[in-house]
Amino acid sequence: MNRIKNLLKDLVKALLLGMAAALAAAVLLLVSGLFFGKGGIDAGLETAKNGVFLIAALLLFLLAGMLIVKGKKPDREEKGLRKHFEVIGFKTAAGMAAVAFVTVGAVADFLQRYLHSL
Repeated sequence: MNRIKNLLKDLVKALLLGMAAALAAAVLLLVSGLFFGKGGIDAGLETAKNGVFLIAALLLFLLAGMLIVKGKKPDREEKGLRKHFEVIGFKTAAGMAAVAFVTVGAVADFLQRYLHSL
């Protein structure tokens, strides 16, 4: 029971860290789209959405590469990872971060479509 509790705690923690990183990236991309784009908020949302989806795709590509070479190299940073996560490994944390980036991208897409319908 304690292991399941620690697993859920680690998954939520990884998702929240991924969500914080995704929101920070989205805000930076939104601001850069507002400053350098010519379409106002629409250009900012488009830049944020595209950038966040690009980062999510790169994370998923990295995760796929890590799964392909599974077991060929031992994790060098295992001790550092255990300071933050008790149960999950780096691959699971990267997967949760990718889920967070896709979620933020989907929210940006929803906001963009909502603003177009007004």
